[in-house]
Amino acid sequence: MTIDKNLLQEIAPQRAQAFIALVDRYVTFEGKILARVEEIRQEAAGIQELIDANPLDSGAISAGFTSITSRFHQLGNKVDQAVEKLDSEWSEKADDDGLKDKEHRKLSVVWSQLLNDSRALRNRLEREGNTLEIHAGGYWARVLYNLMQTEYGQPTNCPRCAGPLPVMLRFQSANETCPHCGSVNEIMPKMGTALYFGSGLHYLAQEASLAEYDAMNAAQEKYQWFRHPTQADHQVYLRAAEAYWTKYYSTIVSMHPAPVRTVQQSVADKMIHYTNNVWNDNADARERQEKEHLLALAHAGDAAGFITAAKALQMDLDEARIALYEHGMMDFLGVLLAVNYERKHKVPIVQVAPSGISFARNADFEEWRTKKLRDLEHDLATR
Repeated sequence: MTIDKNLLQEIAPQRAQAFIALVDRYVTFEGKILARVEEIRQEAAGIQELIDANPLDSGAISAGFTSITSRFHQLGNKVDQAVEKLDSEWSEKADDDGLKDKEHRKLSVVWSQLLNDSRALRNRLEREGNTLEIHAGGYWARVLYNLMQTEYGQPTNCPRCAGPLPVMLRFQSANETCPHCGSVNEIMPKMGTALYFGSGLHYLAQEASLAEYDAMNAAQEKYQWFRHPTQADHQVYLRAAEAYWTKYYSTIVSMHPAPVRTVQQSVADKMIHYTNNVWNDNADARERQEKEHLLALAHAGDAAGFITAAKALQMDLDEARIALYEHGMMDFLGVLLAVNYERKHKVPIVQVAPSGISFARNADFEEWRTKKLRDLEHDLATR
C-alpha cells in the first residue's frame, strides 16, 4: 500500500505539518513492526529443534506452533491500537473550521490510504504467522513420515496371546482377529504413524497449496471490495476457492493409503459455504437484475443496447455509476452520465452513428461530468 504524502502539500502549510507528522509516525511504527516480524522468523527456527528432540511430543510442538501465531496476533493488536490512537488525533486536527472542502477531501484520501495500509499490514501479519506454522508443520510431517516408515517394520502383537499379528500399515484404530488365538481386539496405530496421518498430512496439504490459498484470499478481498459485485465477480471468487480446496484434498488423497472420500466429494462439501456466502449489497432483486444487465452490456460492448437500458433504469443512478466505475467501464460510464444528463436537463447529448458514440459539445454537461467523475474517484480512493 502507498500513502501519498504529496496530497498533504495541497493543504495550507501551517496545517499540513501536523498531518505529515502523523503519517511519519505511522510509517516509523510500521517499520518497527516489520523489524519485529524478522525477529520472530529467527525465533521460529527453534521449533525445528523442538521437533527433532521429540517428534512424538505433540503437546509441546502444538504449543510451539501456537506461540508463533500468537506473537503475530499480538503484533496485529498493536497495529489496531496505534491506528485507533492516530484516528483520534487525526479527527481532532481535521475538525479545524479553517480547512476548506478541497482540503478535507485530500485529508480523507490520505487517511483512507493509511487505514488501508494498516489493514494490509494486519493481513500480512496474519499470513506470516500462518505460513510459519504451516512450514514448521510440514517439517514435523516429514520427520513423522520417517518415524512411520520405522514403525511399519516393528512387530505388533496380540494383546491377548502376544502372538505376532500380520505386518501392515495401521494408520487408524481397527478391530483385528488374531490368527493364533482367534480373539478380536482393537489395534491402535503406533504414535508416529497416528500423528503423521492425523496432523502431518494436513500440514503437508496446506504447505502444498499455499499459493492457491493466497489466491483465494486475494479473490475474496477483491470480491468484498466491490460495492456492487456481480455474479461474474462471485464466480471468480468461487473458482479460486475451488482451486485451493482441490489442491488441498488432492495432496491428502495422493498420500493416504485408503482415503475415505474422493477429492470431488470433499471439495463439493467445502464449496457449499462459498456458494451460499454471497456478498450482500443491500439491493433488491430488480435493482440487482438491472445492474447485472447494464454491466453485461458494457462488457459485451453493446452500445445501442446499453443506451436503451440506461434510459430505462429505475435503480439509483449514483449506484449505477459506481458499479460501472469500480468495474473499470469508463467509456460506458461516460455514456451513462450523458444519458443521465439528458434525462435531467432535457437536452440532447448522446449522438449515435455507425462510426460509434459521440457527445454533443455542451459546457454545462462537461463541467457536470467532470464533477461526477471527481466524486467517483474520491469515493473509491476513500474506501
